[in-house]
Amino acid sequence: MTKVCWLCEKEVAEGTPLKNDVVIRFIREWKRKFGILKGNDLVVCSEHLGKYTEKRKNFERNLVLYATIAVIVAIGVPILPLLMGASFNFTSICFSLVLAVMIFALSILKYVPALDTGEGGA
Repeated sequence: MTKVCWLCEKEVAEGTPLKNDVVIRFIREWKRKFGILKGNDLVVCSEHLGKYTEKRKNFERNLVLYATIAVIVAIGVPILPLLMGASFNFTSICFSLVLAVMIFALSILKYVPALDTGEGGA
């Protein structure tokens, strides 16, 4: 398979491979279903490694931020009406969970895959 830099989208001879995680597999599966899968190995070339590191760090920071906001919404939406004297409403719990998932899903819009370091995890 051809190695393609994830940032500059050019064919390269050498590069650090990207981890084939859930998001990458999902995208590849959809591309396969639509017949537009190219089957390239995704790597980060050495000249873009610094830029990649900055993008990955920014993604991880935003992931934590979105997760924090999602937890606050999931807890706050059902609790605030109770604190103000309203009766318990199961719909608010369902709504808060759906809203929290949607907020967390926003972090995928700027997804930056991790590098494949070759260390096997459990």
